[in-house]
Amino acid sequence: MDLRPIGRCNLSCPFCFGPRHEMPTMRRAEAFRIAATLRQEGVQGVVISGGEPTLLSYLGELVQELSSPLPDGGAAPRVVLSTNGLASLRRMEGVLPGLSWIALPLESADEKEHRELRKGVAPHRERVLGLLREVRKNHQQINVKLGTVVTRRNVAGAPRVLDLIEDSCRPDVWKVYQMSETNYGADNAGWLSIGDAEFEEVVARCQEAADEREVTLRVYRNADRSGTYFFIDPDCEVVVVDEGEERRLGNFFDLVRDDDGVRPAGLVQPFSNAANFVGTYPEAPRGQR
Repeated sequence: MDLRPIGRCNLSCPFCFGPRHEMPTMRRAEAFRIAATLRQEGVQGVVISGGEPTLLSYLGELVQELSSPLPDGGAAPRVVLSTNGLASLRRMEGVLPGLSWIALPLESADEKEHRELRKGVAPHRERVLGLLREVRKNHQQINVKLGTVVTRRNVAGAPRVLDLIEDSCRPDVWKVYQMSETNYGADNAGWLSIGDAEFEEVVARCQEAADEREVTLRVYRNADRSGTYFFIDPDCEVVVVDEGEERRLGNFFDLVRDDDGVRPAGLVQPFSNAANFVGTYPEAPRGQR
């Protein structure tokens, strides 16, 4: 599942499908109550995203809480941090030790294309590449997923993203996303959205690049989105994707029953959701290890 405890972000990317930036941040007590429930219910993987999760004052504690061994000896969830990569290395020191994966974004090998899509802080690409080098050098237990969102503005530069990365820092997985027309992506669909046929042409070029660099490529298609995501937003609302659209189902705590725990039936397709997570964040990725 995807825990989105914050809407606020230090970028204003026009394709973002995360929560609206003005949404109030989830309170620490609520985040830890959710974490306890997920651990109790045997959730196998948690992606912490947003907004920008490194802006959370309690992020390091939340990662530690989610990833710590279970009292009964069972496996704790694998914790993924999906970040824009702008946090300082000092800030990341308290977060990285509890992670199984870190997900970082690079949208184009062309500087102008990338700057148009990752708006707000420059030089964004250099900051991301610096964090990637730090992870590979000093946190080799963490796997890396590189994400690239394909829009009408980066069809030329997206397939060449791996050219920016030296061999010693290659990601374990490179995931290429078709832009989703939800939230900010919906606001800007008129000038950013890309059709299925053109997206598949970009995917083919990305596959060639991934094969050449021996990196595993995964592809996100809007047609496959329904039933494969389970979000908890900053206001504690459960959000799923139904027929390509986000659907809010109610407050997470209202869906928890004290006698027998959270009831996921009807909220998400468990096997599809698990396949999406494992496909993106495999236990034994090919690449650096």
